[in-house]
This record gives sequence, structure tokens and C-alpha cells, in this order.
Amino acid sequence: MPRIARALRSTAKRALRPVVRRLAPAPARLPPGLWELAPVPGGGLALAGHDLDALVARFGTPLHVLHAPRLDANVAALAGLEAFYSYKTHPVPAVLRRLHARGVGAEVISELELDLALRLGVAPDRIIYNGPGKSDASLRTAIARGILLLNLNHAEELPRVARAARALGRKARVGIRANTRAGWSAQFGTAIAGGAALALVEAALRTPEVEVVGLHSHRGALLYVAADLDAFLAEVLAFTDLLHERLGFTPEILDLGGSLCVPTVRPLTSRDLRLARTFGVEISAPALAGRLTLGAYGARVRESVGRHFEERGRPPPRTVVELGRALTADAQALLARVITTRAAPDGPPYAILDAGINIAGLLCSERHEIFSVKRFGEPATTRYRLAGPICHLGDVIHHGLDLPRLADGDTLLIMDSGAYFEPDSTSFSFARPGTVLLDGARVELVRRPETIDDIVSRDAV
Repeated sequence: MPRIARALRSTAKRALRPVVRRLAPAPARLPPGLWELAPVPGGGLALAGHDLDALVARFGTPLHVLHAPRLDANVAALAGLEAFYSYKTHPVPAVLRRLHARGVGAEVISELELDLALRLGVAPDRIIYNGPGKSDASLRTAIARGILLLNLNHAEELPRVARAARALGRKARVGIRANTRAGWSAQFGTAIAGGAALALVEAALRTPEVEVVGLHSHRGALLYVAADLDAFLAEVLAFTDLLHERLGFTPEILDLGGSLCVPTVRPLTSRDLRLARTFGVEISAPALAGRLTLGAYGARVRESVGRHFEERGRPPPRTVVELGRALTADAQALLARVITTRAAPDGPPYAILDAGINIAGLLCSERHEIFSVKRFGEPATTRYRLAGPICHLGDVIHHGLDLPRLADGDTLLIMDSGAYFEPDSTSFSFARPGTVLLDGARVELVRRPETIDDIVSRDAV
């Protein structure tokens, strides 16, 4: 009976597929000009004036392409709001160095990232250290080097930090990570609701080995519109009032975390995924109207914090943010080659790429704009499923995308790969790609492709 039921379901889905696709609204697409993409005379696509087919011919695929001026523009858009870049988002030294050279600090969550920031020459007073699992060695390093802010994630961290500070004969500069009602909970931070965060601040203030200088809150859930940001800020600022009233404490540093959306990317809902997997329905681009931009976010944070403390007659704290994806996502794109296409009996044909879940696994949970490079501007006549090269049933990164008729060797451009693509990449059967940096007329390979020697270099042979 179960086999018959499965067969009936499969038959029903095949019968319904053309009906559902016909009834589905035409998918919205985003214009290529958002990323400084433009057609090449005679066919093809250029990014900031660089012919992408020429880059592929020179460096191969898969290939990350980093547009450095976009990074600069993103930093400038914050217009005076002090930013610390989330290392976990895009830990590519060429990116980090460029951000640091433009005044952005380092926000790290591990011993590895702390060591990387110090190795890159970041001054200790430009480093913030977060995370629920800080190693003893990293605590000693952070305290000994006198980093700007060591944020306590939970109450049990306080005695560990105190012990490390006591052994070094130094005070640790700490902040308290306090959770608002919306966003993350559980292993990250300590809840404001119920009084746990207040109790932790009070305990830290009584601990002689630490100097409480900061209050940290990270919404976790993405900030898409001004109302999201306003609600988050209101709860954090109300907590500063409570701290002042109950404990006489006003933070020297107010760390508002990150979580700002990338306007051109949206998470896939369960409904999106069902329609795409079952019926090959193409997922629409996000609507950009009303989405928070870097400039709007920065202005709203500065204005809200400044007004709050001015109205209460207290000096405003030093306000910092820990942006990740919003600073780097749209500054990088991924080039992937079509190895082959093949027909499928149960839906759209496949385009098998040289980048799958090993490199672009985020496409399984996020909607990114994708362009055909060689055939840019041609009519999108064929709906494809985009699969990677791995022998794994889960290696499908897009279940229904309308593109021009593809041929072996064609190249696709996956936008907004500058957030979590690099750290989420693996050497699952294939080496990880390199990264080229575009800066005006300059083209520089800033991360070479992985080799077999890299993969086996840590093994005892």
C-alpha cells in the first residue's frame, strides 16, 4: 500500500505541475544595474567594466569575483556610524584588510578569528570578542592584549573571565550580551525579559577582576524594515534606562550587533521550497521598496540613540555596530560553469554546475539573483534545475530558474556571494575556488584556488 500511495502522489504531482506553474505569478527579477553589471558589445556580461568571460578564460571556474569599490561604498554609506566587521561572515584577508584600512574594526567569535585579527595588525582597541564558547587561551589573549570589549555571553562566563584576569593581574573590559524578545535566544546571550540580563550586569559590577564598560545586544532575526529596527532599539534603550535606575550604570559602549538584511537577498520560506521542489515554480526576487539600506540604518541608529539619551539628560554612549552580510554580500559574486545539461523525467531539465552545495549551499535556503554570462540579454526560454557536481541527492541549489537555452561551458553569475559563501565552503570531493579582486582597472588574484596539496597538508603520510 505505501508503494501504491507514493506512486499515486507522484502521478498527481506530475499532472498538477503544468497547472501550478501556469497559475503561478510571473517571478520578479532584479535589474543587473544594481551590481554595476552591463552587457558586453557582441554578447556577454561585464562587472564594473570587466568582461566576465575574459576572467573565466584567465582564472577558470568556480571563481569568486570581489568588487572592491562596492566595499568602499558600503563603508562610506554608514556615514559616521562606527562599525566592527563580523569576521565569521567573510574571513578573506584581502576583504578584512580593505575594511580595516577604511576604519572598520574586527568583531570575532573564536580563538582563530582573534588570532587572525591580531595577525592582520588590527589594534587591540579595535577588536570586540563575542561568542558562547571562548577558549581559555583566547580569554587570556584578549585580556592580556587589552581588547576594546569582551562580551559575556552568559552568567557562567563571568567566573572564567575573572579567573583569567586574576591570573594575569589585569582587569578585563567586559560587556554583557542582552537578548531582546525578538531574535535569538538559547545559547546566545542572556534574556532581558525575566531579569537574567539585569542580574548578570549586577554580578559583573560586583566582580573586582572585570570592568563593565559595555552593553551588547544582537537581534539575530534580520532587520528588513525601519519598524524592525525601531522595535529592537526601543527594547535595548529601555534596558539602559533600567540599568541606570536600578544600578546607576550607564554603558560606556553600546554595541548594537548586526543582523541588517541584504536588500537583494531573501530567505526561502517553506512555501517557496515546496512550490519549487514539487512543481518547479520559480521564486520571485524580494521587493526592494521599504527595505533598510546601510545609509538608512546608520542614520536611524544615530538619531534614535542620540535622541533617547538627550531626552533623559544623560551623555550618550559610544555606539558601535557589528555588521557582516550588509557590508560585504553585494560586493562579491560567484562564477560557475555549466558542465553539462540533461533532461529529467520528473520536471525541468538539469544544468550541472561546477559549484554546488560545497560552494553555494546557501542557495538551498536563500534566493539570490542569477544571470547567464555569455547569453545575457537573450530570452529566458527554458526552466532549469541547477545541480552541483557532487554525487549527493541534496546537491541541488535551485529547483526552477528560467534562463536562456544553456550549452556546455556556459557560465552563470550568482550574485551576493560575499556573505557566508566562503566560510561555508567545503572540500567535499572538489577543491574550493579562488577569489579575484577588481579595483578600477586592476585585477588581482587575492585567494588562489585550493589544491590537493592544501587538502592533504595537515595529514601524516
